[in-house]
This record gives sequence, C-alpha cells and structure tokens, in this order.
Amino acid sequence: ERALREREAQFRRIVNAATDSFVIFDMDGCIVEANPAACDMYGYTREELIGLSGKNIVHPDSYHIFDDFKRDVQEKGIFETESVDIRKDGTSFDVSVRGSIFVHQGKPHLLAVVRNISVEKRQEAQLNEARKMDSLGTLAGGVAHQFNNALTAITGNIGLMEMDLSEGRDFSRNIEDMKASAHRMVNLTKQLLAYARGGRYHLQLTPIRIFLKNTLSFVEHTLKPSVRLETDLPLDLMAVRADRTQMQMVISAIVANANEAIEKEGRIRVSARNVELRAASCKGSMKPGPYVEINVGDDGKGMDEEIRSRIFEPFFTTHFIGRGLGMAAVYGIITNHEGSITVESRLGEGTHVHMFLPAIGETERMAPNIPRKKAEERGKGTVLIIEDEPDVMEITRETLKRLGYTVIEATTGKEAVQKALAFAGTIDVALLDIKLPDMGGARVYPLLMDARPELKVLVFSGYALDGPAKEILDAGANGFVQKPFSIAGLSETLKEVLKQ
Repeated sequence: ERALREREAQFRRIVNAATDSFVIFDMDGCIVEANPAACDMYGYTREELIGLSGKNIVHPDSYHIFDDFKRDVQEKGIFETESVDIRKDGTSFDVSVRGSIFVHQGKPHLLAVVRNISVEKRQEAQLNEARKMDSLGTLAGGVAHQFNNALTAITGNIGLMEMDLSEGRDFSRNIEDMKASAHRMVNLTKQLLAYARGGRYHLQLTPIRIFLKNTLSFVEHTLKPSVRLETDLPLDLMAVRADRTQMQMVISAIVANANEAIEKEGRIRVSARNVELRAASCKGSMKPGPYVEINVGDDGKGMDEEIRSRIFEPFFTTHFIGRGLGMAAVYGIITNHEGSITVESRLGEGTHVHMFLPAIGETERMAPNIPRKKAEERGKGTVLIIEDEPDVMEITRETLKRLGYTVIEATTGKEAVQKALAFAGTIDVALLDIKLPDMGGARVYPLLMDARPELKVLVFSGYALDGPAKEILDAGANGFVQKPFSIAGLSETLKEVLKQ
C-alpha cells in the first residue's frame, strides 16, 4: 500500500511538472482531475475544473470527440484527434488530443493529453497562403502565355488576310486556323472555371461503367503503340451525377499523363468499384455514404515526393505530367463534384490516381448523345438580347438574324424591362446576361417576369453554371447558354426552349 502511494505521488509530480495538459474524465465525460498545465491552458483553477462536463471546455462543433474517444480506446486502445477547445473567458484555440483508458481510484477513466497547437495551425495556414499566392502567380503567367499564343495565331491570320484582301484569295485556311486558336482559348477558360473554387456544372445521371468505356474508346487511339490499356469495370458499378464533358476532360488528362510517363513499353490500367465511405475517410464537402472509386494506374517512371506534392498546382509542369492547367483543373472538377482525388507515386515505380465520386443507387442507361441539328435550320420568333458588351451584342445579334429570329437589344437591366413592357408584339425568349451596368441578372429576371409572365429566359453568361446563374435558373429560368457559344449550340438551345 505504501509502495502504491509512493508511485502515485511520483506520478503526480511528473504530471504536475509536464508542459502538456493532462485531463482525466470519468466514463460520463466529467472532469475528475487536471494538472497545472491544463488549468493554465483553460483558464480555470483546479477546483473549478474538477466536476465540469468535458463539453464545458470543448467547442460545440467538437462534441463528437467524446463518443469517438470512447469508441476508439475500446477498439484500438488509443485515441488521437484534433479539435477546438474553449477557455473560461470564451476564447477558442486549436488542440491535439491523445488519449487512452486510465484506471483511477479503481475505476476506468479516460486520460487525455491535450496540447495547444494554435501556433502550429497559424504557421501552417500562413505557409498554405504563401503556396497559394505562389500558385496564383504561376497561374497568371501561364494564362497570359497560353492566351498570347492563341491570340498570336488569330491576329497573325487577320494580318495575312488584310495583306491578301485585294488579291481576292481564298481565306478558308486562315479562318480554320483562327477558329482552332479560338477553341484553344475556349478550352482554357473552361479549365480555369474548373479550377476556380465553387465552379459547378451541368450534372446528369451517369452510369460510370458506360461513361468510362465510351471515354476510353475516344482516348485509346492517342496512346503510344507500346502502351497497353487495360480495364476492370464491374457490371454492378453504380451511377454518379456528373458533368460528362468535364469528367471526360478528367479521364483524358489523367490517361494522357500516364501515357507520357511511360517511356518504352508499359500499361495503363483503369478500374472502378463501389465503396462505402465512413466519415473518417471523407474530405472537404464529402459526406459518408456510397461512392464509386475510380483508379488509373501506370507503370511509368513515376515522380518524387516534391513533384507529387505540387501536381495539382496550376501550370506546374515537368515532362512527367503534361502541360497547361491539367491536373489543377482535374482537382477542381473532382472537388466540385463533391468527390476527392489523391495521387500516389514513386520514382521508377509508376503512378496511381485514386478518385471518389458520390454514387447513386441507380444503373439507368446513359442517354445517347443526340447529334446537333445543322446550324442552317432557321428559327422563328423574337429574341430580346440583354447584354452590355458591344462585341458580344454584335455577334449575337448577327447570329440570331441569320438564324431567322427578330432581335430586340437592351444594354442595361432597366432598358430591358422598359422594352419588355413597351414592345407591341410577342417576345418569345430573352437572353439575359448575369452582369449588367445597373443591376445583376438575378434582379432583372423577376422584373422581366412581372412585365411578361409568358416570357422564356435563357441565362447568357461567360461564367460557370453556378452562383448568380444558378440562382436565376432556380428562380425559374428556362436554360443556360455558355459564352462563347457555337451557332449550332445556340440554335439548338433556342429551338428546345421554344418547344417548352
């Protein structure tokens, strides 16, 4: 008995001298003992701390750690996590917690060793901010470089056409080169929107097995002859909600990177499976539940840890990982689909990309892509264009006139409402830009509907289908037209909305 008392006294001296906080809870979560470091950290005296519920010193968002604590120490014998705790004066701070079962006065208790990590968290946030600013600088330089390359092709061809104008020469080759450069710029802006935080897309129910097979059939011909493509796509794969165009870009970019990483003979293996993720495995906006896991692996040269850690930075390039926005856009797309993506790689051992997308318990057939109708098919009706950019207004007006529509123009929200009220005939459709000089499209939309309740409205924007555009669609608008538009795409959209 005396030996036990001596051991207890020795233990108490050690604990009291420790710089980390020691807190002992009973199995109901009440504090029964605390060392001086804990009292200093939380701002209570020992007498004030003892008897308090653990929830008195933990932020409400972290209450779940008590249940996690009990479960983990019973299953694993130890508990580790981070949380936000609360001082007596109400201020909060970040902590790391490491705990285990502890026998105190003959009964099981929870022993928690708590460390204040607020300084480390601030330093980590500052480091992440510095990396972010570095990435933004790289992004800005890369965007300028790629846009200048594309603009050079456009302005150069215009110059050649001006030189040859008096000779009556055929400009079809110059026009094709200009169109190709313009499409490069369109694709670049799509990738920028994918990288941008919060970009959302046109989500469709997509059976992932059919989607992957179709996408891989498109990209397979681009692989080196020495590279073999293998797949493992079970028949029972669940569906996901995805923007198919953006997800095609994801798969294409990853496969292209894998192809580039294989120097001689090699293989790329694409596999997928249904999984159930618990909260501990979820990241960002992910929620526990069913997911489809997609894996793309290759036996190429791989990459070291420094390169792997930067692979999702925009315009970070090596000869391993492709060019342009690439994997940065991939990361943005997967994240905005409420999924996650990680990359594992070692030099000389290949690379494996793991993606998780939320699954839906449906396996409906994917609707086939319907060929677009020819742009030459003429429409009929009156369109109100609400757009403040003169160049965009001009090209939109001329396009609609050639398609057979009557056009009314408005450059502000106020002018649009006035013309909607004053026009004597029928206005069939309005193309509504979301950013106007006097008011946003979200404010203009209800005013238009008050003026003409039967009017159909298409949101007309260079931004992604999110934010203000999504707000107008949720309010009842009939569709979305992405700038820059194709003549065939605009024609088809107008015909579809006029049938509604």
